Amino acid sequence: MRELVFALLGVASGFKAITRARVDIARYRLSGETFGESHFTDSSASTPLVIAVCAGLYTLVAHRFGHDLTALTFGVLVGAGMWLSLIDIDTHVLPRRIVYRTTALVVPLLILCAFFDGSGSVLRMFVGAVAMWMFMRVLEVLARGGIGGGDVALSGLLGLYTGWVSYEAVAVALLAAFITGGLFAVLLLISRKASRSTRFAFGPFLVVGALIAVLR
Repeated sequence: MRELVFALLGVASGFKAITRARVDIARYRLSGETFGESHFTDSSASTPLVIAVCAGLYTLVAHRFGHDLTALTFGVLVGAGMWLSLIDIDTHVLPRRIVYRTTALVVPLLILCAFFDGSGSVLRMFVGAVAMWMFMRVLEVLARGGIGGGDVALSGLLGLYTGWVSYEAVAVALLAAFITGGLFAVLLLISRKASRSTRFAFGPFLVVGALIAVLR
């Protein structure tokens, strides 16, 4: 019953994520602030797909974390991560306003979770956020445009979640993000849908990496 309730929450979260993403994507396109263009959210199949993915992830979160408050807090990661990923896929923009607002919500929630759920740590949470942010900030400087400021901001939020779980989760999240992103790039090259100079949204892979790290 508990996992069914979380699956239904995931359905609602997925519907909210794609609905809000479509509004944001339309605004960015209208203002000309996009750095790339895809049309995933324009597809009629995107809504049921997003809803199904979020429902599945919420179920996994409920299975992974026995404490309801912790599970709900990590559900925020699923919803916000999907929202940001959809925007990034279609526009190559990761809105820092969404990242910062989510961070402001998540920090007190994770601190509260640590009081009731002994599996998490507030100290690790902040260390993880700083470590992940600094790693991505260095890459941003070295990549000279290959990594965006939105990716760096997002890494701080994801570092909070993964650090709360463990230091190992921070490293796994980064490793998984680059492995999945690299495999995606190779597939694009093999299928000749991209060249070596083609840029693609990296934010979704950061989210995927974080989810792999906390749900494994």
